[in-house]
Amino acid sequence: MSTQTLYQSLLVGHLIGFLLFAGSTIASFFGFRQLWKQYAIDSGRAATVLQAMSGLQVLLRTGVGVIIPSGIGIMYLTHGVYGEQVWFRIKFALVLLVILNGIIVGRRLRASLDKALKDDPMAVSRIRQRALRFHLVQLAGIFTIILLSVFKFN
Repeated sequence: MSTQTLYQSLLVGHLIGFLLFAGSTIASFFGFRQLWKQYAIDSGRAATVLQAMSGLQVLLRTGVGVIIPSGIGIMYLTHGVYGEQVWFRIKFALVLLVILNGIIVGRRLRASLDKALKDDPMAVSRIRQRALRFHLVQLAGIFTIILLSVFKFN
């Protein structure tokens, strides 16, 4: 296998990983919108929607699990040439922030929502606002990562 073929294969893997990550984030955003609609009708239905959305976490983790090794492979093959460019440094920082936001804020949000749906209906409205902020931050980060990847300014 030539270096060019390996590079292109890693790039395809990187893009597929990013699509899984971004797609599951977008699906989660719309899933939460459906959750709030169902919660207004019946809180039991909302719990069912939340349970159905749990499969998205597997896709998200798989995406991150593909992005990281393929990105390392791309950096290795290009001898770190991207690492010296400003757009890449900003993109890399944003990727880390989006991943950390998902792990720290998203996981905590999910746990408090699970508990609130069962025990505390008053907390659900606060969680709804936090969930909206969380998703908007994630989606803005993903959009910015895409812009930086396409325009590659210096």
